[in-house]
Amino acid sequence: MISSITKFVQWQHERGTWQYDVFCLLIIAFIFLTPKAWFDKKERFATQTARLIVKAQDFSLEKNVMEKRVKELSGNENAEILDWHEKKNADGEVFYEIEIR
Repeated sequence: MISSITKFVQWQHERGTWQYDVFCLLIIAFIFLTPKAWFDKKERFATQTARLIVKAQDFSLEKNVMEKRVKELSGNENAEILDWHEKKNADGEVFYEIEIR
């Protein structure tokens, strides 16, 4: 009995045997029958950031005002501004790229 389990765990059965086929079926069953929720990672990591693009007229240098706008635009009440960069598009229009967490 123990030798059968050892052979099964160590995959020592020849191809085409019923033990090999059962083990392959178990693997396929695991792949297709495992609930997706087991592998979903809902927690966010502290280093995970997002970028928000804001037009120049909507940007403010006052941090409190800008954080309020970022929370409204992102829909995240816990959004925190990490950094921002002034950019220009091909037409020369100024916009701001804001990194948030």
